[in-house]
Amino acid sequence: MRALVVDLEKQTLEWNEIPRNTIRMYLGGRGLGVRYLYDHLSPDLDPLGPENILSFWTSPIMATGAISTVKVCGVTKSPLTNTILMSLMGGHFGPRMRMAGVDAIIFLGRAEKPVYLKVVDGIPQLVSAEPLWGKNVRATTNLLLDEVQQPNAQVACIGQAGEKQVLFASIMHGGDAMGRGGIGAVMGSKNLKAVIVAGSQKPYVAQPELYRELLKEIGATYHNSVPVNEFGKYGTTSHVNDENYFGIYPTRNYQTARFEKYESINHENLYQNFVTKRRTCFACSVRCRRDAEIKEGEFSGTVTEGPEYETLWSMGGNCGNANLNSILVANELCLEYGLDTISTGMVISFAQECYEKGLISEELIKGMDLSFGNADSILALIHLIAKREGFGDILANGTLRASKVLGPQTFDYAMQVKGLELAGYDPRGAKGMGLGYATSPRGGCHERGFLTGEVFGTPPGVDRLSYENKGLLVKTTQDTVAVKDSLGFCVLSSAGTSMEKLVDLFSAVTGEEVSVMDLMVCGERISNLERLINLREGFTSADDTLPKRLLIEPIPGPNDTPQVVDLSRMLQEYYTVRGWDESGVPTIETLKRLGLIDDK
Repeated sequence: MRALVVDLEKQTLEWNEIPRNTIRMYLGGRGLGVRYLYDHLSPDLDPLGPENILSFWTSPIMATGAISTVKVCGVTKSPLTNTILMSLMGGHFGPRMRMAGVDAIIFLGRAEKPVYLKVVDGIPQLVSAEPLWGKNVRATTNLLLDEVQQPNAQVACIGQAGEKQVLFASIMHGGDAMGRGGIGAVMGSKNLKAVIVAGSQKPYVAQPELYRELLKEIGATYHNSVPVNEFGKYGTTSHVNDENYFGIYPTRNYQTARFEKYESINHENLYQNFVTKRRTCFACSVRCRRDAEIKEGEFSGTVTEGPEYETLWSMGGNCGNANLNSILVANELCLEYGLDTISTGMVISFAQECYEKGLISEELIKGMDLSFGNADSILALIHLIAKREGFGDILANGTLRASKVLGPQTFDYAMQVKGLELAGYDPRGAKGMGLGYATSPRGGCHERGFLTGEVFGTPPGVDRLSYENKGLLVKTTQDTVAVKDSLGFCVLSSAGTSMEKLVDLFSAVTGEEVSVMDLMVCGERISNLERLINLREGFTSADDTLPKRLLIEPIPGPNDTPQVVDLSRMLQEYYTVRGWDESGVPTIETLKRLGLIDDK
């Protein structure tokens, strides 16, 4: 594997080989990106300054035909949280990046004027992007594809939100996004508008015959898997019904955990009345994605890719909004501007609650009605946030910073951890999710632990309301996800490929003999390295916490038993099983065992 180092200030392009031992220890994707950031990024710097590093990483098995191995990982320091930020993007960009002859791209410095990077069959070039600056994602993508005129070319770019450095701006690839944490703002701060890749190079496979047999076996598993095929029908959108049924669907800024009008915005309504076709990612048979169109009534003619569950929730029940038409429009606006839909919906619901509690002056919002359920104000705020205009300029910095502007009385309504807005799963009804939010390296994120399975009793025997062994469950899940992220594997279709098969794929591609335990140690190594980066940035165990509401305001559980999160019951167990001291710092013995410091 080789990395392209792009110095935007000096306008230089340089190739570096990635050592085999580094790949063995960190696998690819997220792991390699985190290692590079740890080695090369100084602490305490401004994430939007030229010294920050932005990098894209693929994996050895990406673009080799392995189903679901599509997730390119962007790594940087987050401008929203100041933590390590690892953000994944599916679709076709990552595999095509490898086929263009580049396994990783590392951006240093800041360009004097807007540029984009073009890589065609291993030949990189920086090109002026001044004509593209100010354009939305769709226009930017189409203009670049028309200009390059290469078969199977793929574009990753920012919209106006990234250019304006909205702190939760995304890097977009059509309907796919590196969302969460503001990676698009970092790209905008570097005057980097886009990356376009094209090529037909075939990645190296050490044992091609064995590999082809593995692909046949895995393909048959996907074909015969009931969970995979069921997921393919509706993707994540069926979670609206599921989370509402279990009472963990955060509603009106996490004030309650069930939405009384959930049927208006669930997957059944979406697929019966709006979905026009299913989509899929590169070399994936699951086809869990969708196109949707508003065919009549308000906003008729709007076409968008998606939405996923998180958008149906964040712009829906989270904002008290049962107007599915408006949610589809909100989804499309976020795709075009390049905004993370979770944080966008959460800053809006934060503003709505503050408004209803009389904590926002009429002068500040210029007469706008921010009541829960007002679809017009939700859409108006998206425009203001993306353009950093008026009240939107305050919200564009996220709920934590917005609360500091609006006053300390609003802090308890900022539903975030370490500055990152929470996702659509109320941890009062799923205790492990609460621990996952609190300890996620990039802040209040559900994906770095991906504990949604806890709700459905997976692994078998897991009680979502129990505190027992949740520290071990969260640690194991986080390490497993770190492995999958590093190999570019989509965790949404994880039922189709076991960890044993990932071992076989990695060994056949690289020629390195590894075991499941070897991969799990890699995941643990990556998790600990991320912790070290955050500790270096000044984070402590005091930051491993949850919003006050989740700790003291109960929601009804089964038989109306009141449920809050007793985080202290899980946190020390988590530190212990991680091999960290009581302050959440990895011990010397743990770091030696994982090869993060010399064993001397």
